[in-house]
Amino acid sequence: MKAVVVDKDYGSVSAEELDRVAAAYQAAGIQMERLDYQVEASRQKEPTEDEIIAGCRDAQIILATGNPPITRRVLEALPEIRFVQRFGAGVNSIDLTAAADCGVIVLNLPGFCAKELADVATAMIMGLIRNTCYYDREVRKGHWPKCQYLLPPDVRELTLGLYGFGLAGRHLHDIFHNGFGTKVISCDPYISEAVRTQYPDVEFVSFEELITRSDIISIHVILTPETTHVFNKEVFQRMKNTAMIINTSRGPVIDNDDLTWALQTGEILYAGLDTVEREPLPENDPLKALDNVIINPHCGSYGVGSKKTQIQMVCDLVPAAVTTGKVPAKCVADRDVLGKDAGYEFV
Repeated sequence: MKAVVVDKDYGSVSAEELDRVAAAYQAAGIQMERLDYQVEASRQKEPTEDEIIAGCRDAQIILATGNPPITRRVLEALPEIRFVQRFGAGVNSIDLTAAADCGVIVLNLPGFCAKELADVATAMIMGLIRNTCYYDREVRKGHWPKCQYLLPPDVRELTLGLYGFGLAGRHLHDIFHNGFGTKVISCDPYISEAVRTQYPDVEFVSFEELITRSDIISIHVILTPETTHVFNKEVFQRMKNTAMIINTSRGPVIDNDDLTWALQTGEILYAGLDTVEREPLPENDPLKALDNVIINPHCGSYGVGSKKTQIQMVCDLVPAAVTTGKVPAKCVADRDVLGKDAGYEFV
């Protein structure tokens, strides 16, 4: 079998880590290659559909370290593909319906960086509340704004609202409820009753209650048509004027133009963004001029533990499937393929 890494920029995955993956694949009888781009004039970060099709004609496995366009056109043009392996949890650039229709198993890494995302959300929340980034910038400019700028509230008296109560949201709950005693509410219509029972102190509420009651909203959802731009001008208008929004999930969950408007007009007070709608952030983006905003370059998953888990999972998933015929169902992103005869046993 042959696997092809289709991304141009490996991002958070190093060449050395890919060598480790290649060795694990080789041990399972899989030859791994990096895509040889034929279209040299193409400068965008992600490959085009045509580049993927041209480079994967004799492959059975596509490896995606970033967010390449694995569309229906790509999948139908590559009938030999059996697996698409993402190096992260997000699969928004992959047509999951088309993959299931084609019998392709899309694998992702659910929860591999949940603790790290909770940690970076915590850092942003406390950094904004305590003005630490603002003070640091001002001191470096030669200023000394002692006890100036926004008066910090007491996080112990605030309400933290979690939009999505997956693993990262649960870790953030533990940090703030168990550590500070902060009240935690959550909006997640897909959470199981078993999970609700495990967290009796969490009040599960409607989206309207979440946005009107929360002092801090932290986003922990995947990008779907339902969640795209769910935080927009109308929502910001219904939030508290003192509210904070934190996004460590996917940039387009927030309409960034509407967020800029909300921050500039005082509809909300703070924002912490590990990910934004347009990455990298444009040079003259107005968010860069706001002191009450923290922006990271989409690196919330970066950490010793998550890197170890990420690479080990990628080294294990496809090689184990090829050698044993078994695939862990929890790592299959195109759930519709579970009910089909894809040639593998889902366990």
